[in-house]
Amino acid sequence: MNIQLKNYNKHLLFEAKNQTGYSLLVGQTQDETSVNAIRPMELMLVSLASCSSIDVVKILNKQKVYDFDYNVSIDATRKEDEIPAIFQDITITYSFNGTVSSAKVKKATSLAVEKYCSVAKIIEQTAKINYKIILNNEEI
Repeated sequence: MNIQLKNYNKHLLFEAKNQTGYSLLVGQTQDETSVNAIRPMELMLVSLASCSSIDVVKILNKQKVYDFDYNVSIDATRKEDEIPAIFQDITITYSFNGTVSSAKVKKATSLAVEKYCSVAKIIEQTAKINYKIILNNEEI
């Protein structure tokens, strides 16, 4: 695995590029105004959501479950009074719509978050990761 980071416009913006050439902007402005880039801590949440989601979908597919819509949202709090201001609590909401059993959704989600997601395993060493599951607009 190889990631290259290049300063973009001599500011606090960087272009991150992976070994296949895909890139995105990461950073912030000096005065905390809006910027068209993802901030590093937001990128960690994206990594957690996408890593666990890949595992959820793979597990469901292995169970022959294919016909569902899927969304994830994350809310997080940081230890703002500390430096560094690391995550304290993270809540991931996994939302499913379709004809999928609650048992399969629960199993796939718990396995993904609690066992398989590498990003979750790293983050859980310093933050509490909670998750909830919404199936067809009802929490299960």
